[in-house]
Amino acid sequence: MARRPRSFPTPEPIDAIEPIGTVRRSQLVSTFGIGAIVDLEKGSFMPMGLEDWERVNSLPSLRIGEERLQAMLGVSHFRLGPVKEQLAGTTQIRARSAAPAVRFPEWHECPKCHIIGREGTPFELADDGARLRCTAHGGNVFTNPVRFVVACRRGHLSDFPWEWWAHRGHEEGICQRPLLRLGSHGESASLADLFVICEACSTPNRKTSQSLGTAFGADALNGWACDGFRPWLHDRQADCPEPVRALQRGASNVHFGVVGSALSIPPASEALTQIVEQSRMYLDGVPEAALPAVLTGVSQTYGVPVDQLLAAYRRLRSLEGGGPPLTEKIAREQEYDALSQSRDDPIVGGVVPQFQNDVLDPPPALSNWFDLVGATSRLREVRALAGFSRIEPYPVSPERVRQAIAEGKVSPLSKTERAWLPGAEIRGEGIFLRFRTETVDGWIEDNPGLITRAAILETRSGAIAQERGYDRDYTITPRLLLVHAFSHAFIRQISVECGYSASALRERLYVSDTGRTMNGVLIYTGSPDSEGSLGGSSAWPTPNCSNRSSSERSPTPAGAEAIRCA
Repeated sequence: MARRPRSFPTPEPIDAIEPIGTVRRSQLVSTFGIGAIVDLEKGSFMPMGLEDWERVNSLPSLRIGEERLQAMLGVSHFRLGPVKEQLAGTTQIRARSAAPAVRFPEWHECPKCHIIGREGTPFELADDGARLRCTAHGGNVFTNPVRFVVACRRGHLSDFPWEWWAHRGHEEGICQRPLLRLGSHGESASLADLFVICEACSTPNRKTSQSLGTAFGADALNGWACDGFRPWLHDRQADCPEPVRALQRGASNVHFGVVGSALSIPPASEALTQIVEQSRMYLDGVPEAALPAVLTGVSQTYGVPVDQLLAAYRRLRSLEGGGPPLTEKIAREQEYDALSQSRDDPIVGGVVPQFQNDVLDPPPALSNWFDLVGATSRLREVRALAGFSRIEPYPVSPERVRQAIAEGKVSPLSKTERAWLPGAEIRGEGIFLRFRTETVDGWIEDNPGLITRAAILETRSGAIAQERGYDRDYTITPRLLLVHAFSHAFIRQISVECGYSASALRERLYVSDTGRTMNGVLIYTGSPDSEGSLGGSSAWPTPNCSNRSSSERSPTPAGAEAIRCA
């Protein structure tokens, strides 16, 4: 990651820069996504929006596709986070291999004299171009970012109003040249023990100070309006009606990512489709009559006849444009069907299919409850960050994210709509278990109290959704409770018996009581880390990169991404 200057001038072409830190590329679509606060050794920074990414990261090798997820989110492709390219013999990296970031919060505290302020008042930028230092100590003391920020439900985020808070209650208001210092009564580590004082206008007879103990109250910031600041886009939205709340900088409610995901299933997971997908950025602008000539080069690279490539390309286009709009419910039904069938597609041109599944009959001891067990030995999941919320999560299905952004309930990743979103690939294996429908139905009929208890949970869940202002895409039923409870118990058992951490395993539920009945669960490896396998013999091979330069080849999913500081 790398910091952009506050003034945001038009960036000059830079090839070598000094990074301010690294994060895993998969974290750019989750914990440390656009709009989040990343705590690094050199301070706290925020990944910038998509417009800034496009200025530095446009390598074709970063482009990935997942047709069904693209259709739901309304984009043409996804882009992986870059992996740092170290320049030999230096601590610098190539600028194109880093994500841009901006310092946030701007207010810092000197750990020695506890003065708080910003760059220029009274702190100055250090020689490394990232940290701030206190001029009161000869420039040898680096500052720390303050602990508090303010946010509203529309996703706006600003520095805590320190000057206003310190002078709150004074008729004179904020003095002309405030000099603020954080203090502690030294009695405990609670917030009530902290206070902020303005030393510029304090006198022996009157202290201009306020305790921070009440700053997190529901009405604590009444009188301070939201300024509409979006630091990840470096702009402000005028007249925001939402009240602001104080948050701790590192709290989880500062950033809730809105992430869409989909499994790669046939026919999109087939080798021919992958080969065509790699050339989509060139093929989509070619007239139909010229496609065979353009595909000739691809045919020679992979040793695949042109007519097969042409058929795969046309089939890919039909998947994207044919039929009714794709919803998450329909997408789950498609995955449910794929996981319920054996599949072992051939390797073509050295490209390995992204989905392999072996369906088995359950052992006799489980056959009463399950009618199918699937060993998914090759699995690819694509996750994409589509937006985020603050203070409280906003659950929304992928096809409704754009509407939620337009309504101000989800914060966007860019000032204007882009044709792509940040994405990540998760490769691994999984176990699919499908409950026997007649057994589940009989269990519900034999236990009438289940419906009553589920209705209580459904009523409470609906009330919470209404209170928080979002629409649910599910209904709590006995079938959902059964499958979900079993999923958690199964994950815990795998963790105990096989040694996997629970965080390395993910669940994917397939449950429906309306329309088509579904009652299945997929437990799979959910991390692009070393725990990316359930121990099967079908390991993921190295991707075919023969048509890419060494600097453009896709790195391993666990690669570290640099954070660039210009």
